[in-house]
Amino acid sequence: MNYIDPKPVDSVKSAGFMSGDEQKAQSVRNANWDSELEGSEEFPPPLSKAELEALLGSNALIPSKITVKRLLFLQGLVTLLSWIAWSAKGKPFGLDSAAISALLGGLAAIVPATLFAMRAKVLSSRTNVMGASVFALVTGELIKIIATVAMFVLIIVLYPKLDWLPLLLTYVLALKCYWLAWVLRK
Repeated sequence: MNYIDPKPVDSVKSAGFMSGDEQKAQSVRNANWDSELEGSEEFPPPLSKAELEALLGSNALIPSKITVKRLLFLQGLVTLLSWIAWSAKGKPFGLDSAAISALLGGLAAIVPATLFAMRAKVLSSRTNVMGASVFALVTGELIKIIATVAMFVLIIVLYPKLDWLPLLLTYVLALKCYWLAWVLRK
């Protein structure tokens, strides 16, 4: 034979640890390891609609009311409310640096989320391949991370009167809209 057997039966190392009968039994077990999996299926059969309803309940098959548009609208609403709250502190019409910082913090969450949604929609609608949605998710998330970092760098560089508290607070509130949308899904 032209291959190297990793556990030869007649090697010096294996002969020193087991008796001959134990070696034969071990080699038979090693040779027939796939016989244990012969009757099993790699994937279980899919459940029918009736089986899913019995297992998860009738409400489990109702489509979710959480949509991307609703989530982006909720992030915009939270950003607007934060902008109004921070503008009440300073000059009228949101011209205070705290209000502008709050608005920029909300935009730092909304713009990357929009880019992620657009990327996922474009790639998932192109092909019906199983890996396309995973690829869309991963590349969309990469774009979202890069866009978030770029937004914060641009905000820091281009807006010298930046107030950190309104910026970060509004950013965190806009990110928490994912949780808020999940709570308000019904």
